[in-house]
Amino acid sequence: MNAVALDRLAQHLRSQGLKAALLSSPATIAWLTGYAPPIQSGPSPFEAGPALGWWEDNRLTLVASNLESGAAKASGLRVIEYVGYTIDEPLAPTHNMARGLGELLKGRGTFRGKVGVELATLSAELLTRLGELLPQAGLYSLDGPLDGLRAVKSPTEIDRIRAVVRVCDQAQVYMRDHLHEGKSEIELWGELKGHLEVEIGARLAVLVDLVAGMRTAEIGGSPGGYRFRPGDPVMLDFVPRLDGYWGDNTDTRFVGRPKPELEKVRGAVREALHRGVAAVRPGLAARDLDRLMRTAIAEAGYPVYPHHSGHGVGVTYHEEPRIVPYNDLPLEPGMVIALEPGVYLPDVGGVRLEDVVLVTADGCEVLTHHLTSD
Repeated sequence: MNAVALDRLAQHLRSQGLKAALLSSPATIAWLTGYAPPIQSGPSPFEAGPALGWWEDNRLTLVASNLESGAAKASGLRVIEYVGYTIDEPLAPTHNMARGLGELLKGRGTFRGKVGVELATLSAELLTRLGELLPQAGLYSLDGPLDGLRAVKSPTEIDRIRAVVRVCDQAQVYMRDHLHEGKSEIELWGELKGHLEVEIGARLAVLVDLVAGMRTAEIGGSPGGYRFRPGDPVMLDFVPRLDGYWGDNTDTRFVGRPKPELEKVRGAVREALHRGVAAVRPGLAARDLDRLMRTAIAEAGYPVYPHHSGHGVGVTYHEEPRIVPYNDLPLEPGMVIALEPGVYLPDVGGVRLEDVVLVTADGCEVLTHHLTSD
């Protein structure tokens, strides 16, 4: 259990006059408990969705399927179990989760007051059931506010992020050491992922851009059949999840000697990233950090990238603070952000570089180390 997160949630609910909350986002559940279900195979036909969490009287209870309940109980959580997978009756996971919610809220028909609900990740059937179970309660949306509560990480969360970004660095080292003419993007990806899973000793959930040659000018994409040619840029944006927390880093390397223009581009992107990292400090607005890096690219004479300049990482791989033009959110100690400027030139290629930093009391600590030899 994340005691810091639970305390922040309790304070927020009290500040809004909320007596209880129904939590349906898997990110929120992972943030509060440290429990994160596996995500290798996508939505399960045996479950209504990720576990629900009910918060009342400073106590969190999960409603989880019989496939998830064992792992959740092992994490020390109180769990109401519903039948997800069965051979004894037709599969009806959403209906059964609703029944589990009914068991949890049994006897609360006269409950009065405001209940916070994560509506965006709650099914219509479960929302209807909640209204039936708590007919005298007022429902208050928690969509949005909890994202901000997650932005500042606890020491335990920072330790988990340190562990996963070490995996990111391993990925970049492997990529750099195995760029060979004639190898395809998908071959490199298969080798790299297999190597990391053996090193970790478990399957690795990961989002990846791995593109080479002119495909790098398209910002990113999944690895395909393109085979590396001499001088090609190869871009790896590597975003794995380990123990419920996400890491992120990006590097662009070359097959042999790069074309002079691309070598120059990489230098400009590296300088923009350097400026961004050097500027990070508490109180700096996210939009000002974004503008600083975009200005560095423009001053180097290149078109400014169309994507974000960075983003927070944690129980999701893109969260607050978003380093984008509209965001006036000030940085705070304990925030963990990825910074990723880039340049993309049609008919030439692209370069993106990315580091993850921890905002400290007087600046930042760079958590990724794949670019330290530059």
